[in-house]
Amino acid sequence: MTEDKIRKLLKDGEGFTVEYKECVNALNDSVFETAASFSNRYGGYILLGVKEIDSKGVVVGVNRKAVDSIKKNFINVLNNPDNISPSLYLTLKEFEIEGKHIL
Repeated sequence: MTEDKIRKLLKDGEGFTVEYKECVNALNDSVFETAASFSNRYGGYILLGVKEIDSKGVVVGVNRKAVDSIKKNFINVLNNPDNISPSLYLTLKEFEIEGKHIL
């Protein structure tokens, strides 16, 4: 994943393999639903710290102080067989776009 790829995903809008989630301070359940859904289809990209406006991704940013806890929660939930089975191996990468953090 590169910054150019993220900018393209923001410009192109959501679709079968792209979802935006605001998640400024914490994850919400829809993140895990999307991860499970993507794992059952074609894969995809979930951009945390982004919301959709006029069919485009707008960076709202993830609270810098919440980044570590969001990453930890994401990994713990996806690797817990009581939540998702089989467990998923996904990576969260941190980027700074427009001076704001997204995952």
